[in-house]
Amino acid sequence: MEILSQKNLEEYKRFIESNPKGHFMQGPEWGKVKKDWKWEAVVERNAEGEIIGGLSLLIRKVPGLPFTIMYAPRGPVCDIHDKNVIAALIGGARALAIKYKSYILKMDPDVLASDKEFMAIMGSFGFELHGDGKNFDSIQPRFVFRLNIEGKTEDEIFAAFHSKTRYNIRVAKKHNVEVKVMDKSALPDFVKLMEETGKRDGFATRPLEYFEGMLDAFGEQARLYMAYYQGIPIAGTLAIHYGDKVWYNYGASSNNYRNMMPK
Repeated sequence: MEILSQKNLEEYKRFIESNPKGHFMQGPEWGKVKKDWKWEAVVERNAEGEIIGGLSLLIRKVPGLPFTIMYAPRGPVCDIHDKNVIAALIGGARALAIKYKSYILKMDPDVLASDKEFMAIMGSFGFELHGDGKNFDSIQPRFVFRLNIEGKTEDEIFAAFHSKTRYNIRVAKKHNVEVKVMDKSALPDFVKLMEETGKRDGFATRPLEYFEGMLDAFGEQARLYMAYYQGIPIAGTLAIHYGDKVWYNYGASSNNYRNMMPK
């Protein structure tokens, strides 16, 4: 086990991007977004010195107490059935817990709900599964949808959509809804749409500075898509491309022009 040093950040990033369990929240960029947290990572290497497991941790002080909490968003990144690698990563987290006086480690790994083997491994290390809900009982959504588009053409992807989805896309095209990749100058419009969506659907939203931080931290790997009707911004989404996956991370739409089907 090794506590990651600054000189190995690029090596760690390459590992996270190339691993099948890699996730942008386990990359060093996410630590730059979460400025209110301390970011650390631990890695495990094989006999050849190659990284075979990684676990990035966000650490935050508990107000009014001399303790911290530790959170590993979508970690660990490794062969999730390799008990020895997981043990090494947890050992690294324990070492950091002593350093930062952390009393708890929360994880929401990227695994199938049916993976009993992984649950048994984590249970053997003292972890407990909390929450029986299907949506936002955890910090991250407990269940997500994943669409495999590898090797498929645009026509094949479109044909695989539900008939109602195909209809909605045709409606947007009929009304000349235009989707553009935008830079930070479009963020005020996006944030306004997010606030509208949050009020409509009953969830808290992020301030402008948060989305600026995401675009700054991820650079070309983050994209802000905005949909316009007659020059008016009516919908938007912020997506992140990391490794072999793209995450639809935030989405918003106006209360007006919803019949244009911009999303």
